[in-house]
Amino acid sequence: MVKLSSYHKKVTGLIVIAAVLTLAAIIFSPIKQSGNFYDYADQRMFFSIPNFWNVISNLPFLYVGLKGLQLFRQRSVAIEPNIVLQYPFFFFAIMLAFFASSYYHLTPNDFTLMFDRIPITLAFIALYCIILTEFVSRDAGRWLFFPMIVYGFLSVVYWYITTLQNGRGDMSAYVLIQVIPIIHFPIILYFFCSRFTHRQYYLYALIAYVLSKWAESNDDEIYALLGGMSGHSIKHILAALGAYFIYIGFRDRKRYSIKASER
Repeated sequence: MVKLSSYHKKVTGLIVIAAVLTLAAIIFSPIKQSGNFYDYADQRMFFSIPNFWNVISNLPFLYVGLKGLQLFRQRSVAIEPNIVLQYPFFFFAIMLAFFASSYYHLTPNDFTLMFDRIPITLAFIALYCIILTEFVSRDAGRWLFFPMIVYGFLSVVYWYITTLQNGRGDMSAYVLIQVIPIIHFPIILYFFCSRFTHRQYYLYALIAYVLSKWAESNDDEIYALLGGMSGHSIKHILAALGAYFIYIGFRDRKRYSIKASER
């Protein structure tokens, strides 16, 4: 019987988790979004802009995306050469999220929501491949990036097509592309070693994103509590804050060597 090393046991654990989540998504599909999804708490219009705060709260995405792209133009950050394009791709997708989400909130409907979901999906995939490469395997991100990008894009399109067919589309494939990284991130950060400093900023980003999802799910309650800022607007700010934590980590970190026995 072949005895697995500690490293291979940890990798096997990640694969098993992904397989179980995929099986669960298949078993529980179709996963449908709530019937009142488009009924946002704050629908006020200012300066002739409908849903003003849900639109304007996307501005931090543009700021973080541009800052991140500028950072890599300066070439002043330590990166993994195997996935050099994934870093600016992440910030480019974050910048696109500003345009896509603003477009969606100007006229919320199934078609514009499809465009809203694509950039965040691409950003999630890019970040996932970066973390896999930096912590788990130097080749993982390069091998998985393109097929995962295709899968992520098609998962959103699939939701939209099934929405046209029955009114409430199947989100199971789309949900999976977010759930697996969210479950994997803390496990990878805890059990695997990185070749860079400032790894804690990945954790800060994850916490900010989870809080953003909480704010989104409590849109009405937060709006009633604050009386001027809805949970969905706060969701945009927290999600952009998560991307900003990634920016800070990339900006300040340095490479250091790790013994092969620690991998």
